[in-house]
Amino acid sequence: METIRSEGNMKTPKVNLDPIQGLVELGGRSTPENTESVYRPLIEWMEEYVQNPQENTTVNINFEYFNSSSAKYLIRFLEYVNKIKNSGNGYVVNWYYEDDELLEYGEDFQDVLELKFNFIPTQDYQG
Repeated sequence: METIRSEGNMKTPKVNLDPIQGLVELGGRSTPENTESVYRPLIEWMEEYVQNPQENTTVNINFEYFNSSSAKYLIRFLEYVNKIKNSGNGYVVNWYYEDDELLEYGEDFQDVLELKFNFIPTQDYQG
């Protein structure tokens, strides 16, 4: 299984999917015109990773902004963390936020997915 890394840009997210380290990181901005083309390879990577995850997986989500279509794919992406949880392996989801809207998204995702998130304000948070 290969590592996927991308620095992202103003429309696509930063990505670091490292199966050896058990590290899953997404962040930056996500407003692509074709959301499926951006997230499909990431979801396929997660589909493969959950077949043989590391003993402990760390998921870091650190967006400054994402649109509603990205939110739908982000939930689909994070649903695979439930498969890791249900396999008995350890997981940590760190949700970084710089404003109340991102915090609320994280809280909603946590509730919908029935996963425990660690909520971590970034240095820009003014709440």
